[in-house]
Amino acid sequence: MQNLEAKLRLIGLSPNEIKAYLALVTHGGLTALELSERTGIPSSKIYNVLKKLRERNWIIVKQGRPSLYYPVPPIEAWESTRKKIISELDEVENTVIAEIQHLYETTAVEREFMLGSLYIVYGLETIIDSIIEILEKKCRGSIMVAMPFEAILNNEKLVEKIKWLSQNWDLKLLISNQLQNLIYKKFRDARMSVRTRDKLFGGGVICDEVIFIVENRDLFIGLRSGLDFFVNLAKIYFEYLWKDSEILLLS
Repeated sequence: MQNLEAKLRLIGLSPNEIKAYLALVTHGGLTALELSERTGIPSSKIYNVLKKLRERNWIIVKQGRPSLYYPVPPIEAWESTRKKIISELDEVENTVIAEIQHLYETTAVEREFMLGSLYIVYGLETIIDSIIEILEKKCRGSIMVAMPFEAILNNEKLVEKIKWLSQNWDLKLLISNQLQNLIYKKFRDARMSVRTRDKLFGGGVICDEVIFIVENRDLFIGLRSGLDFFVNLAKIYFEYLWKDSEILLLS
C-alpha cells in the first residue's frame, strides 16, 4: 500500500486525497462524515479534499441529504489526469522551452554573454544567503517566491526578512501543500498572498534578480541571474503556476 501511495503522489495527489480515494474504492459510496471517520481526515478538511478530487475528475457526487461520494473508475481517473499532465507539459514547452531554445539559437557571442550572467550556487546556507541578498535589494515590482523546500523556509533570518518585506511590498508566496502547517506557524502575522499547489518541482525567488533552486540527493543547487531575460521568463512561469493554485488564508 505504501508503494501505491508513493506512486499516486508522483502524479500530484496529496496524502489526504489518496486516503479518501482509496477508501471510496474500497467501500463504495460514502458521505463526507463517513469518509472522514474511515480515513482519519478531520471533518474541517474533508470537504476541501473532496473538492480537489472532484476537480481532478477522480470522484463523482450524488446530491442528497447527505450527499454520497463515489470513486471514478481508476482507468477513467488516470486518463483525466494523464490529459492534464500532457496539457501542462505542452504549456511549459510552449512558454519556457521555446524561449530557452530561442536563447540557444542566438549567436555565439550572445550566448557567451548570457552564460556569463548566470551564477551557480551550491549548498543550503549559500543559497539562503543569496536569497536574502536578492531580497535586500530594492525591488521595482512584486516579489515572487515559490518554495517547496522546508529547510529553506524554516530559516529564521529568511523568515524575518520575508515578514518585513510583506509589510511594504506586494509579496506572493507559492508553496507545496505539505508546507501549510509551517506557513501558519512562521508567517501568520505576515501581510502577503499565499497559494498552495500539490507539487512544485523546484523553487525560486524573483525580484530584480532571480534564483532558481532544485534539490538533488540532499544537495541544493541554485542558478542566479540578474538578466532581464531570465527574470521575465521566471515571472511568466510563476504567474502560470499561481493562477490555478489554491488560496491559503493566513488568518
